[in-house]
Amino acid sequence: MTSVSLPVLVALLAAAQAPAGIPKRAAKDLFMHSARVPNVEVRFVDYHWHPALFEAMQKGSPDVPEARRDWVVARVIIEQRPMTLEGKRLPVGNYALTLWPNLDGKGMAYELRQVDMREVYPDLNAMAPCPRGETQYKGPAVFAPSSPPSERLRVTTTEAQGAVQLTISYGDKQLPVKLTP
Repeated sequence: MTSVSLPVLVALLAAAQAPAGIPKRAAKDLFMHSARVPNVEVRFVDYHWHPALFEAMQKGSPDVPEARRDWVVARVIIEQRPMTLEGKRLPVGNYALTLWPNLDGKGMAYELRQVDMREVYPDLNAMAPCPRGETQYKGPAVFAPSSPPSERLRVTTTEAQGAVQLTISYGDKQLPVKLTP
């Protein structure tokens, strides 16, 4: 007789009950990428686009656990001088750029949280949850349509006169985030 620990059994049962289109296991072909402009570096994992999972997050679907928690999309490093996001001053440091699901019916939100980023990318079937830290900004995540769809998560950076535009592209969605000096 083979014995299975309770945590393993719970994980197996949860994976077996995942709705169609929701990944059951962690992808093995993910890679870390980085982008840099003066004063800001961004690091991210090129997660696969999963439309059913993202739609569940937009709706706050109760039957999809991965859609009921936050997702760290990228690590943002402000290197030499503070920046500003929507009027909120961001000190030099490491941040998790995090998406929050629509659990309250008010839409998705994004957050920049100053955190210790050493444990953000564990082996999960969806993006990792954000570690503890100090929220510097949290506001509505207003996505623009993107065509053609991005098969994997992509973050691009551009800089002009000290302002930095981060563009998070995931599937047929784009989220612009503008940091100003």
